[in-house]
Amino acid sequence: MLIRITVCVIISLLILNLGTTNAQESDSSDAKGISWFPIPFAFYTPETKLAFGAMVIASFKLSEHVNSRPSSVTASVYYTLNNQYDFALSPEIYLNNDRYFIASELNYAKIIDKYYGIGNDTEEIDEPNYEARNSFILLKFQSEILHYIRLGIVYELRNFDVIDPQKNPYLLSGNVTGREGGLTSGLGLVLTYDSRNNIFYPESGGIYEIATMVFPEMLGSDYNYTKTLIDLRRYMRVTDQQVVALHMLYNFVSGSVPFYDVPQLGGDNIMRGYFEGRYRDNHYFAAQLEYRIRVWWRFGVIGFVGASDVAKKISKFEVSKFKYSFGGGIRFRIDETELWDLRVDIGFGKDSNGFYFHYNQAF
Repeated sequence: MLIRITVCVIISLLILNLGTTNAQESDSSDAKGISWFPIPFAFYTPETKLAFGAMVIASFKLSEHVNSRPSSVTASVYYTLNNQYDFALSPEIYLNNDRYFIASELNYAKIIDKYYGIGNDTEEIDEPNYEARNSFILLKFQSEILHYIRLGIVYELRNFDVIDPQKNPYLLSGNVTGREGGLTSGLGLVLTYDSRNNIFYPESGGIYEIATMVFPEMLGSDYNYTKTLIDLRRYMRVTDQQVVALHMLYNFVSGSVPFYDVPQLGGDNIMRGYFEGRYRDNHYFAAQLEYRIRVWWRFGVIGFVGASDVAKKISKFEVSKFKYSFGGGIRFRIDETELWDLRVDIGFGKDSNGFYFHYNQAF
């Protein structure tokens, strides 16, 4: 914990320095149509050990309409002292006065992950680690069909290679679907209702999305399955400086699903405080509430609570077994025009906690 706090202080000083620099540079960047934000960072977790990296965020508009939404491209890379690395690129593009939306996620990483088996009551084990390489591509294209409503297609391609199962008893047993990795390739439809007043720091409106995908052999997938994601987010302004944000998520899969694509509880966006994948099963429900306050200059603070669980079937959810999380964080605004924030959060779950450094809001 001392190391995490020290890193947090260092990050805060970096943010403070960068914020002043970017505030001065923002006007000249805006004159060219693009705002750039280079951000070095460092973090420590028991899984990664000490890590160093950097991200670059670019924000720009491709429409001359004064109320058009900004497009963005985020690139990041980090390396850890136990030889993990991660390269990511995430563009989100609005075209033709926001009539068309294109988004993608590109990721290549070498990871040391953990697998505790399937279910909502899996026990701690002495050797949960395994080593893998993950190559991931997500492509989404949507067109506006009515005001606030977009319909489109989504394609996902992943090549997951379990380099070393180490001493993980589940992966060594031979009874886990996808224990050696494989290729998954899926295509589906995505429907979105988006009435947010701002895409980076919404204070009113909401975004409600449902996506369903099939992963058949005819698309080259090694595993035949389907998955559906329902993602609901609502934002309400309490005062000029305070916002309440609500988030509900439901993810379910069916068929021959590799263990690494089974819905996983935890992470840096929802159920902060739990290691992502500590609990996983075919059905995953989560809900969280976050209170956001702008306190001084470019700084803000947040507090959050969440509840979640996984189950084999929807009828198997039991309120008495739900997992809970809570925590808080600091926000630093790096762009006063588009309302870009950097965030540092700490979350607590049942016998676990997590420390997170990222950009923009958790949801």
